[in-house]
Amino acid sequence: MKLRENFAVKAAAFLLAAAAFAGAAMLGWYQISNAALLWGYSDSVTSYYEIRYQLGRDEGYVDLMLRLLGMKQSGETLSAADAAQLEELQQRFDPAGSNLRWRLVDEHEKTLAQNTEDNQRLDGAWWFPYYDGNWVSGAYHGGLWLWVDEAVPAEDVYQPLVQEAHAIQHNWEGPAAWTAVLLAAFLILAVFLCAGMGHKAGVEGIHLHGFHRLPGDVVFLVLGLGLAMCSALVYESLVVTRGGSVSQWPPALCLTCAGALGAAAGALGLTALTTFAARCKARTLFKDTLIWRVCGLLWRGIKALARAVRAALSAIPLAWKTVLVCGAYGVFTLWMFSQWRYYSGGYIFLWLAVSAAGALYLIVWAAQWKRIRRGAHEIIGGNPYYQIDTRRMLPDLREHAGELNNLGHAISAAAERQVNSERFKAELITNVSHDLKTPLTSIINYVDLLKKRPIDDPEAKEYIEVLDRKSQRLKKLTEDLVEASKASTGNLAVTLAPLDYGQLIDQALAECGERLEGAGLTVVRSLPEAPVWVMADGRHLWRVLDNLLTNCAKYALENTRVYLDLRAGNGWAELWVKNISRDPLDVPPERLMERFVRGDESRTNQGSGLGLSIAQSLTELQKGHFSIDIDGDLFKAVVALPLANPAKR
Repeated sequence: MKLRENFAVKAAAFLLAAAAFAGAAMLGWYQISNAALLWGYSDSVTSYYEIRYQLGRDEGYVDLMLRLLGMKQSGETLSAADAAQLEELQQRFDPAGSNLRWRLVDEHEKTLAQNTEDNQRLDGAWWFPYYDGNWVSGAYHGGLWLWVDEAVPAEDVYQPLVQEAHAIQHNWEGPAAWTAVLLAAFLILAVFLCAGMGHKAGVEGIHLHGFHRLPGDVVFLVLGLGLAMCSALVYESLVVTRGGSVSQWPPALCLTCAGALGAAAGALGLTALTTFAARCKARTLFKDTLIWRVCGLLWRGIKALARAVRAALSAIPLAWKTVLVCGAYGVFTLWMFSQWRYYSGGYIFLWLAVSAAGALYLIVWAAQWKRIRRGAHEIIGGNPYYQIDTRRMLPDLREHAGELNNLGHAISAAAERQVNSERFKAELITNVSHDLKTPLTSIINYVDLLKKRPIDDPEAKEYIEVLDRKSQRLKKLTEDLVEASKASTGNLAVTLAPLDYGQLIDQALAECGERLEGAGLTVVRSLPEAPVWVMADGRHLWRVLDNLLTNCAKYALENTRVYLDLRAGNGWAELWVKNISRDPLDVPPERLMERFVRGDESRTNQGSGLGLSIAQSLTELQKGHFSIDIDGDLFKAVVALPLANPAKR
């Protein structure tokens, strides 16, 4: 077991530390009481505490002797007891039988009476004020000087005291050394006790017993009052520090009091130090105080009140808040004006202070509103992750800014979900299409083999033709699915280069001419004679044109015209494709460009509903614009691409 965890060891250390401090207090009292004699401030033995105490006792007897003597010299008749006492005192303080010397002087330092022939007052003599109206006529103020003849010719109580004083004179090393040793022992034991506080055998971490859990401020207040009381009593016991007066307290009593008070002060100080150390280790120095608890209750009350006020203010609409504040300011201003004619100075400054505070509030409000507007523009402009800083913002504006931040989070989350959904659908379409290709290829190959075999049954041949037609359609649909998926997700490689838009249109017409003629359609082209150079990917643009012309062949009314009009200007080349729909177009233009949506809701033709969607995606990949418009049965599609040399247009 560690020493710091042993309760008996810590208790013994506490008692030893208190005893060491008590010993240091007694030695300190001894040195302070005899400082003049020990440290060489005075060579007079009168500074010895025992002699000063004896002088204090004899001063009363000398004073009584002088008063009785004055009464006798003034002609008063003394009683037998007073006469006997006067004779006894005169014999006691006779120079032949006493080492005590005294001299009575008036207020002008004139000697009135003495028991020595020496006219010089000795150094270190003690002076006592003396008042006796009977000594001379009228009021008298003088003093009594007392000292000890250091030759000590007589054998009295002062002789051994003077010998003791000479023995300890200038002998300060021993008491000072022992005082230092005791103080050092006290400090070492105090450090050990502080280090061991909070540790208990068999318990991990810091353990506080009941005393250390008491309210800290109350504990330190009680201990501080105890220390202050002990210090005051020790100060009273050190009578030498009280203006240099002669002590009336016995030395043994003073020394005992110094030791007892020192032990009490040491115990109180150690208790304060150890509980301070334990509370610091457990981090409860401030938390376990009444002040902390009261402040906590007040703080919680203030926060609850603030929440209630905030809730009440939040329930008031902003418009009404503005009306109330403006109304209150108006009433305040009118009241100020009414008071100015009587008390102009102070009210002017008050009105200016309130107006300045209101102006500052409006400035802060405007600055924070500007911050909110900037954040709203960022969020609306396509940056949903932007966060408005709501620190130190006014309550109403902070609430509004928080809602915008939440809106940005919602937009970003919705956009992310949409992107993930589109990616998932694209991956699903791609994977399913690839999985369909293998069996579809086998079906097409075997149908082709059957067509090459000799079959006499006409119905069997018809069945093979149906299989061939349906398998080809399924192949086309699968390819469209893959291409639509890649185009919508931007996974197609795009190589932009200048190419002649008109020439590519003519090539597309040449490829689709037979299908258009077979559908009874007449193409009316309006193309510029000069080449129209655009920045595009020839392969993708070809697919866009092929989809548009195929769409015309499938859905245009027979024996009508298809108009192709190419226009160039303002940095763009626009191809307008117009035709009359065979079926009524009761579908919005935006819906026609969605996947798997066709103008023929009965789905009786062979379209897949992906052509316009693919055309739009491929056009946008080439940094162009694709749009359609419906005017009755008139269908119009516009494919706009950036010109390769817009400066020349």
